[in-house]
Amino acid sequence: MGTLGGLALIVAIVAIAGIIAYLGDRVGHQIGRKRMTLFNLRPKYTSTIIAVGTGMTIALAATVLALAFSAYARAAFFHLDEINTRVNQLQAQANELGKHARETDVVVNRGDLLYEQYLFITPKMSNQQRMKALGTFFDTVVQALNRRYVPAGLKPNRLRSTDAEVEPKLAQILADQRIQGFLLRGPVIVIAVAEENLFVGDQIHFGFQPYADQLLFHARQTLASIQVDGGTSVVPTIAYGQLQGAVGDEAIVIGMPGPFARALPELTPDHDRQIREAIRRGRGRFYIVAKAAIDIYPHSGAIPIGFELQRTPK
Repeated sequence: MGTLGGLALIVAIVAIAGIIAYLGDRVGHQIGRKRMTLFNLRPKYTSTIIAVGTGMTIALAATVLALAFSAYARAAFFHLDEINTRVNQLQAQANELGKHARETDVVVNRGDLLYEQYLFITPKMSNQQRMKALGTFFDTVVQALNRRYVPAGLKPNRLRSTDAEVEPKLAQILADQRIQGFLLRGPVIVIAVAEENLFVGDQIHFGFQPYADQLLFHARQTLASIQVDGGTSVVPTIAYGQLQGAVGDEAIVIGMPGPFARALPELTPDHDRQIREAIRRGRGRFYIVAKAAIDIYPHSGAIPIGFELQRTPK
């Protein structure tokens, strides 16, 4: 049943309801005028009962006719729960199939770092030098991705930086206001990332993402901390995981490329054991603190950190 059919059904129901109300009123009115009685009731009560009964009879007749001539009505009256259950089952199956298809056939996820190296451009480079460097980087990325992902089911990228359709796009990337703004402050790194999910049979394509290569964290800077109570048997590795996540999130906020925002702990088993013992034997409040192991820039490619046990979170 389409939209017009549904509207026609609504109009028909409204019309039938009006007819039933009118007929019930007229029947009741006529019964009242004739002063008829039923079950020794007063005439006005008799007319009310007759009017209500007539309306119910007509409504029943209309319902029976609808059920007799409309499969939609029969389904709505007697099988609505079954229909809803079946619809929910089919929707769940569709969702599962969609999820399975994506999990099975996806080769590259949106936002993935596609090439481990990055392009480094500086304010001192001329626009011609930057264009040449970006073109070389483009060709290198294409070759690397073809080698890596064609065997996985993606179609090769046949483009070259010197192609008429590619060269203007590369020039547009360098002219982008973000890159120009970054270059006013210092060097810029450019990484190759997936702009969308790529599934088996898709052609390889990618995008460039620029980042200002500025100092994000000073060496020995406190990046995050977590409170623990002395005298307890704390498992430091759980706290380490929480701190690594907090450090990575903070680094992304201030300009670290997402694929590079991995907090890598410089931690030995002996160090872990020392922190565990100090907490177990200590009293009061302690903090496990994550600190930058070196000066960290986007070009660092990760976030080397060390863990210390302190009485303050700084």
